[in-house]
Amino acid sequence: MARDRPPAEARGGPHREQERAVAEREMATLALSETMGASGVAVVRALAWQRIVARLGVSVPLVVVHDVGAVLVGLARPSPRTRGRASAEIAEGWRRLLQDLETTSLARTHGAWKHRDAMVGVVLARILGGVFPQLPEPLRAIRPRIGTLDLHAVGRIDVADAFARRDTSHAQVWLDALARNRLLLVLEVEQIDIDALRLIGLFGGAEQAVLGGFALSDLYQTIRDPSLADVVDFSLELLPSLLEVQRRTGQQTFGLDGYAAIERRGKLDDMVLSQLAYDDEVFEQKLVDRELFFYTHEKQLENEERLHLVLVDGSASMRGVREVFARGLALALGKRLALLGDAVELRFFDARIYEGVAVTGSGIAEVPYVLRFRAEHGRNYARVAEQLQRELASGRYAHRSVVVYFLSHGSCRFPPETVFAMAGRVHLHGVFILPEAPLDLPYLDALTRVHVLDEQAVSTGQRSVHARRIIAAAEQGVGAGGGRR
Repeated sequence: MARDRPPAEARGGPHREQERAVAEREMATLALSETMGASGVAVVRALAWQRIVARLGVSVPLVVVHDVGAVLVGLARPSPRTRGRASAEIAEGWRRLLQDLETTSLARTHGAWKHRDAMVGVVLARILGGVFPQLPEPLRAIRPRIGTLDLHAVGRIDVADAFARRDTSHAQVWLDALARNRLLLVLEVEQIDIDALRLIGLFGGAEQAVLGGFALSDLYQTIRDPSLADVVDFSLELLPSLLEVQRRTGQQTFGLDGYAAIERRGKLDDMVLSQLAYDDEVFEQKLVDRELFFYTHEKQLENEERLHLVLVDGSASMRGVREVFARGLALALGKRLALLGDAVELRFFDARIYEGVAVTGSGIAEVPYVLRFRAEHGRNYARVAEQLQRELASGRYAHRSVVVYFLSHGSCRFPPETVFAMAGRVHLHGVFILPEAPLDLPYLDALTRVHVLDEQAVSTGQRSVHARRIIAAAEQGVGAGGGRR
């Protein structure tokens, strides 16, 4: 005897009904939209944007996220006449605000930055967060809610039907408040650093799936920090010409007398002769299944696993031009080496070495880390050298060929005996920026390569040329001589 199916509430529970009610209320706000040309893709992306905004602490109706985001990234345009179901005054004010946003530099140059969902969400949170204090107290008291994103359930919701059944007054209050503070919202948009967005886009953009709360917060602070402009500009000078690389992989042929390996493919003349002892049926089956062995001259090129440890001096002595050059070079060098297939780790030091970030071919964690890192613990180069020596001697970097880059200045006085001890284990490269006197450090002979940059080398017109030379030298590998520059 078949059992009776439980009612819908019992199957899904009250939680599912609550989730559906929230989804219907948010979708109902789209009836207030004053955009045209938006497709279903814009709605799906707006739902993702809304979740990012909520994770950053701002509760925003879907229609606000949808209209502002779609206009800024070119997915829709403001309607030439009011079309939403808000009151005439609110609808007209909202439509005019969207027209103002369409004329901002961020909207006009949306093609210059890779506006993936997580990054758009961060931008929207930054923009709307500036206007949030102007909202009525009841709206500011609403706690952000990050619900489940069930696109199939959302896609079945009819906007007109949901608008007739759900209360959208909160969304209309939002639209009215934003329209009344139109100039403030436009100012918030204009203060977004488009170059910072371009730089993050060059590093692979921002994917929601890989961004935790701290990463979102770092991006939130990065995209509107005027103090980072110089480092961002220098990084943009370097990166576009460095990102096109080809990793050296594949088969390598050796012209040798004799064989180099045994492979699963080859000519019959090179077959391992002992396999002729198989019965005819077994031999034929192995031949068809490609299970026979052949002597071959071809050998897979195996790159040695190498780690590049980029250490940037973060002490107060590096402020100004030194800091701009060192951080821009660190970003470009790390990205280039990562794209070539090597492991790269970026770390700062002053009185000690701080934990850093791993650079990958498609990640962006290194951008806010390098741009925003501030160390205020003085400087103690002896302690830094001892800490690095202990780490190199431990198992942290075992089974790897390690290359260490020091980005500092002419007063970076590591204990010579410690540096010479490390030089026996790893390759050390030094980049010394604007030394106040001729470089005279007792451990220079322990370094594989030394770069000294004077005032002319780090000037605006020459800095990218010298930075590219340093990066090109790093690409040559640690065994390509120890010449000084």
